[in-house]
Amino acid sequence: MLGAATIDNDDFAGRIAEATADTRALRQLTILILSGLACTLFVVAFLVLAAMQAVQLIDEASRSRELAQVIRYIDNVPGGMNEITLDAMTRTLGLTDARLTQAGDVRPDQLSASLVMGSDRVVAWTPQLIGTRTFGLVAPLRIAAGIVFSLIVAIIGWRVVVVSNRLDKRRAVATRLAHTDTLTGLGNRRAFDQGLETRLNTAAETGRGVVLVLFDLDDFKAINDALGHSAGDAVLQIVARHLRETAATNDLVVRLGGDEFAVVREASALDDYLAAIDERFNEPIMIGGRQLRIGASIGMARSEDFAGQPGRLVQAADVALYRAKRNGPGNAELAIPPIPGRHAA
Repeated sequence: MLGAATIDNDDFAGRIAEATADTRALRQLTILILSGLACTLFVVAFLVLAAMQAVQLIDEASRSRELAQVIRYIDNVPGGMNEITLDAMTRTLGLTDARLTQAGDVRPDQLSASLVMGSDRVVAWTPQLIGTRTFGLVAPLRIAAGIVFSLIVAIIGWRVVVVSNRLDKRRAVATRLAHTDTLTGLGNRRAFDQGLETRLNTAAETGRGVVLVLFDLDDFKAINDALGHSAGDAVLQIVARHLRETAATNDLVVRLGGDEFAVVREASALDDYLAAIDERFNEPIMIGGRQLRIGASIGMARSEDFAGQPGRLVQAADVALYRAKRNGPGNAELAIPPIPGRHAA
């Protein structure tokens, strides 16, 4: 029975290790994906800004080049500019919306060149902004591609987070199972080792001592032999219920293995607790159609009497339990602290 429990605990420990490793790997992958998403957004923003800067430079060059072409053309027109020469210039230079107009009628988005003849009529036209035209076609595609790529990366990151949360839940379940006795639902030996150390550290910090109470059922083997292991399991479950229902909220209640149980609780009101336990154990139970009374020998040790390592407290409670069983079934013994200057018996 103890061997099987050891195998299960090792298996649970392996599951916890696997879930922890998977969660760690997924978290690292999440960080990488989010970093990649951030870099992608930065690159997209940088490309957009660079493209806008390039557009501005290209458009300025286009404006300057067209203006130079217009002025050079006007300089070569004899007798001034009229609608015919304007039309010829428009076709020759490939101007957009070229016309003769007053200087005050030129819109801000247009360019103008004064006529050589000194007239107040000017040549106005809308320049061909190559950069803006190209950017108007290419930029939406680039931006859309960047947005789609960012969404894909975000969806992948979200899925990784979902899987990571599932693994966290699986690890929590595996951890709980690894610290739970499957028969009684109480904590197991692993939960006892960790819980006892934690409570002893807390007791040392707060000055509120704890007491370790060990239970060993009397004549449990006889119940197994007479009624079978299923009846023995039922007895263990009933004992677990008694210990759970009489325990305080912060008490650590575990099954150490076989018919041995342990409770770690505050050392105060110990007599009241033992009285409540005695009352519950005196209640007859029905197992396999037979009425039984459960008895248990109890060994106790206070943390204030055995300061130091948890093993020292467990050893003292174990010695007290042995003394209780030697004195007869149903006895309870409190471990005697060592006398200063002398070795404990």
